[in-house]
Amino acid sequence: MSQPILSLGVWASLPNEVRYRIRALFNIPKTGVTEVNDGILVSDGTTHTDLSNLTIEKMQSYVGESVLDFYKLFDLMVAKVNDELYPPKATVEPSDTITVIVEPKKKGRPAKNVKTK
Repeated sequence: MSQPILSLGVWASLPNEVRYRIRALFNIPKTGVTEVNDGILVSDGTTHTDLSNLTIEKMQSYVGESVLDFYKLFDLMVAKVNDELYPPKATVEPSDTITVIVEPKKKGRPAKNVKTK
């Protein structure tokens, strides 16, 4: 059984940071040329041969799952890379909130400084 290879269109549709991170994690070279058509990235220089370095075994090791479906592993890997690059923002629990009481400003003219004898 031959290794499925990711389409270049799917690869090019990933954000730049995600592609760079995956390329670094899996030692994926960039042997082609960058191609842009009407302002849309068609190829970032990664070829089908380059993407053959992205194997099921390597993705299983990175994700920590024994899934055999190439595309499901790819989705899990992209999700993990996204979480590493863009960690979710911390949420504030209701018990952690602080209540701030602001006194309303007084209306009218300020009182004159009256000196008493």
